[in-house]
Amino acid sequence: MTIEIANRLAQLRREQGLSQEELASRLGVSRQAVSKWERAESSPDTGNLIALARLYDISLDALLLHGQVAQAPPPPEADPDAAEQERLFAAAQAWEEAEEARAKKRRKALREGLNWLATLALMVLLPLLSLFLGAEAAYPLLVVFAYLVTGFLLDNWHPGWLLFLTIPLYYLL
Repeated sequence: MTIEIANRLAQLRREQGLSQEELASRLGVSRQAVSKWERAESSPDTGNLIALARLYDISLDALLLHGQVAQAPPPPEADPDAAEQERLFAAAQAWEEAEEARAKKRRKALREGLNWLATLALMVLLPLLSLFLGAEAAYPLLVVFAYLVTGFLLDNWHPGWLLFLTIPLYYLL
């Protein structure tokens, strides 16, 4: 609360011939609360502001704006070009948002395609790597390692689970 509003509350109370105690009893608050309002140490809540405005028979604007009613800005002049510019601006903004959405969708589709391709490549390369290294018994660990690495680095969790299907096929062949 500003000091101007606090002074306005004290002035209105004095104009009505009320003491702080009388005002407090009418509002159902303590005298200390009224005193704090008038010293700008605290602000009355919305309900108390409405009650003060009714008690003093003034509007909330007059209570808070020191009797000056806020003037609305003058209406804009009717400019035919302004409406057309506004419409063009809105259309351009909508176009940019649509282009951004399409580009985002293309990037997502490309990333998903690359993830599937990486998974299929790993499904072929991991068994060959295991045979080349001679670590047939460690193949499941190699699959788990490849799944975790591609999952964390490439966000390849969904198609990456297909790597686990190669474990029984590896031992079957």
